[in-house]
Amino acid sequence: MALMDTVLKFWFRRFLQTMAASVCMTAMLGCPPKSLVPGKLPTGSIEQYPYKPVELSIHPLSRYWTSPSGEKEIEARIEFLDRDGYPTRGIGRLELSLKDLDGRDVESWILPLSNFETNKSHFDRITRTYLVRLSLPNQDVPSKARLTVDLIGPDGKTLRASETLKESDHSASLESEQPGLSTSN
Repeated sequence: MALMDTVLKFWFRRFLQTMAASVCMTAMLGCPPKSLVPGKLPTGSIEQYPYKPVELSIHPLSRYWTSPSGEKEIEARIEFLDRDGYPTRGIGRLELSLKDLDGRDVESWILPLSNFETNKSHFDRITRTYLVRLSLPNQDVPSKARLTVDLIGPDGKTLRASETLKESDHSASLESEQPGLSTSN
């Protein structure tokens, strides 16, 4: 009789464990987790995305520079900040314009950051800024000019920054030190 009680207790415990496991499995299958797809924004509107740019600045590394072909260009570094004040990437249309100090247009450019390849190719991972080299077809550019940058986001909102660029004396002294440009023998 004692052996029969032990066998019955074993099978009764086994039955309870199986039932408990079945209940847990049924509960887990009833509420499948949402799958995460890499590279997709969280569901909801873009307004709720916490890392979208809310501020735009022209980084102090922005400057006039002379290209290897000898033409004057602008090297603009544009920084986006999220609502926590951290550098972030953004999408939209980046519009840049250069005006002389009297407000006359010198040149303007448009960069489509909604194109993912363009966005990726201009983002500098080291400085966490967008590096945009702007050619100046009209080489008669003032030594001081105001660069204005607008980011028009997918929601239609515009972020703006403006900064005065000036030619540095350092770049002029570097040009005179390059071989073949020296006037003294």
